[in-house]
Amino acid sequence: MKMIDKKYCMSSYLAFRYIEKQDVDFFDGLKHELIPIPDSDRLTFVKTADDIDRELQKVFETMKGEKLGICLSGGMDSAILASYMRGCDAYTFRFLGGNYQQEELARAEYYASYYGLNLHYVDIDWNTVKSYLPAVMRAKGAPVHSIEPQLLQAAMQAKADGVTRMIVGESSDLLFGGMDQLLAKDWTLADFQKRYIFLDPSLVLNEPDDMSYLFERYRQGENIDFLSFMDDVFSIESSSSYYNAFGVADMPYTDPYALLRMADALDLNRVRNGEPKYLIRELMHRKYPDIPVPNKVPMPRPVDAYFKDWKGPKRHEFKKDIDMSQFTGNQKWQMYCLEQFLNMYDPEPGYTIGYTTGVFDLFHIGHLNLLRKAKAQCDYLIVGVSTDQLVGYKNKHAVIPFDERKAIVNSIVYVDEVVTQDNMDKMEAWQKYHFHKMFVGDDWKGTAKWNKIEAEMADVGVKLVYFPYTKGTSSTLINQTLNNLRDGDKGKY
Repeated sequence: MKMIDKKYCMSSYLAFRYIEKQDVDFFDGLKHELIPIPDSDRLTFVKTADDIDRELQKVFETMKGEKLGICLSGGMDSAILASYMRGCDAYTFRFLGGNYQQEELARAEYYASYYGLNLHYVDIDWNTVKSYLPAVMRAKGAPVHSIEPQLLQAAMQAKADGVTRMIVGESSDLLFGGMDQLLAKDWTLADFQKRYIFLDPSLVLNEPDDMSYLFERYRQGENIDFLSFMDDVFSIESSSSYYNAFGVADMPYTDPYALLRMADALDLNRVRNGEPKYLIRELMHRKYPDIPVPNKVPMPRPVDAYFKDWKGPKRHEFKKDIDMSQFTGNQKWQMYCLEQFLNMYDPEPGYTIGYTTGVFDLFHIGHLNLLRKAKAQCDYLIVGVSTDQLVGYKNKHAVIPFDERKAIVNSIVYVDEVVTQDNMDKMEAWQKYHFHKMFVGDDWKGTAKWNKIEAEMADVGVKLVYFPYTKGTSSTLINQTLNNLRDGDKGKY
């Protein structure tokens, strides 16, 4: 039976970066989804670097005929996968104008060049992170990991390039001994709990829930079966981020490492003496014999820079006057993301969510004026962009395709969230987004249709605000002008 427990969900997200109990959600109408565990009969057990090489090649043979792209970082895992992908597209995250982790960028460039991949940069800054964040939170029904907005951005960029399947190497760390800090010793339960929890809820929440129950499942006297804990808990937390982000983009993806398992027990002595991922390191050396095997690095994201001057959360669920200097950038992200999620679904008094829709074809100053005026009257502006199919119901045709129109609106500074409008039912939209104001062009004011909508909205406490269109400017007029110019130019070329 489904349960609603906001307090538990807040604490679980802060402690584990996901909602651990599958049957518990933040609010009515939400359902968080965790990644499905691969069937055991699909797994292949490997003993050596040769085994891994052979089995990875088999995985790629099953994807022949697809246009593949890869999330290529400066680390070993994606570099190895790139060796099976000559001529494919590679997508490398580039932050802060390229001034962040330049060594990582240089390695990714080397890998792409070595195996003849077409390298594309995914340029990310705080504005792009914020623009992609709402979509991944709505899809997950929960706050998200800080990599999810950038994964969605990469997936959308690859999709625009015609890529039909993305390749990632996310699970290699867990499967082959890359989590060297968590594998550094045999832990007592108390020490492992303190080390593993990402952000202790008791430090920031007024009413935290106790998360120790999850560690107790793996208790062995005073110690803990930390290997099983990581297999069961960390694998879900980490892989669910990819599952969610690529799902929002409607982009199939494959993690070839996820289909492998080590046949022999992990050699903890080797891991603890400077050889994390020893089988992967050996394969990396074979694939790139001319360079040193790089140290393991997490997927880059400059959260420390993003939150350098952030003063902390303000909602009532959080403690007042939190000393933000004690937290890392990733921990600040979790507080920020949780607060943004709560604002979406449980806004505090005085916090106003606005909503408007449109085709936004041949984007012009009239569109910009509408969005600017709307944002001036709300704290959070949601914009619905009509699909090509919806535009076509009046025998019209958008010049700019839907995905491009949506990307254009998503880049506007006044817009907090872009959603898909695939029907004209405004009450259905309200049930999804629970906005307080709806902004409409004044050419609809007083019509029978909008008088009815206005009355329905008033019943749920929504105010309709009518804006005048910018005189002399419209997408139709722009298109007519372009057609006239084209007709006048016939015969000149």
